[in-house]
Amino acid sequence: MITLKDYIGKIYKEVTNAKVQSDIETLAIAQEYIQNPMLKHFAVPNIRIKDMELTIPVAVDTTQTVTREYTEREIQDVYEKAFYKVMDDIYPNQTEDQAAYLQSIKPQVISKAQAQSEEAVVDLRQATAADQAVATPQTDTAATTDSASRTVQTEDVRTTEQASAESSSNNYSVAVNKAAIKFAEVSFAFVGTAYMEEQAYRDALVPEIVANLQPKSPEIEELPVIIETQRLKEINDPASLISIKVNITDDAMEWTTDVDENGNAVQVLDYQ
Repeated sequence: MITLKDYIGKIYKEVTNAKVQSDIETLAIAQEYIQNPMLKHFAVPNIRIKDMELTIPVAVDTTQTVTREYTEREIQDVYEKAFYKVMDDIYPNQTEDQAAYLQSIKPQVISKAQAQSEEAVVDLRQATAADQAVATPQTDTAATTDSASRTVQTEDVRTTEQASAESSSNNYSVAVNKAAIKFAEVSFAFVGTAYMEEQAYRDALVPEIVANLQPKSPEIEELPVIIETQRLKEINDPASLISIKVNITDDAMEWTTDVDENGNAVQVLDYQ
C-alpha cells in the first residue's frame, strides 16, 4: 500500500524525469539543426513547463496514528515555566530585590526541574502503558458451541469494555498529579514562607503543571491511500474520495559562469 507522501513524491519525480527526457530530445534536435544549412537559422524547439495543475483522485485506506510521549526536556520546560508563571501571577508587581532573587536562583530551579523530569518521564510512561493495557479488553478465545457460554462471554467483553472506558487515562492522571505535587514540594524551598504559604504555592503550581502535561493527541504517522482506478470505482461512498490538486511550476536551474575577485572562472547552478 502506497502512502500519500510517496504517491505525490512519485508524481513530482515523474514530471521531473519527463522534463529531463524533453531536454535530451531538445539537445538531439539542436544537433540536427546545426548540421543542416537551412535549419540552423531556425530556433530550436524547446518545451518548458510553466504551470501544470493536476487533479488526482485518491481514497484514504486506513490511518496509522501514534501518540507521542513527553520527553525529559519537555517535562523540564513545563516545570520551569510553571514555577516562574506562578511567581509572576502571585507577584505581578515584583520589587527589584524579588526579581533579582528569582533570577539568581534560576540555575538551581533548572537543576531541580531536570532531576524531577527524569523521574517523571519514567512514571508517566509506565502509567500510559497501564492505561493502554486496561483499554485493550482481554477475551477468552477458546472455541465453544454452547450458546449460553457465548452469551456469558459476550457480557464479559461488554463489562470489560465499559470498565476500560471508565478507567481510561486514570493511571496517567494519578501519575501526572503525583509528579506535579513532588516538584511543588522540592521547589518550595526556593520560595519559602517569606513569599507565601506552602499550601497556597502548591494549589497554584500543581494545576499549572497538570494542565500542560495532559496526554498528547494522536498524530497521523502514515496515510495509506487507494490509487488504483478499479478500486476507486468500487467505492460506493463519494465522501470517501479525495481530489488532490497539485500545482507544479517550472523553476529551471541553469549553470552560469562568473569571474571572482581573483579572476577565476566560477560556475554556479542557479534558478533562472
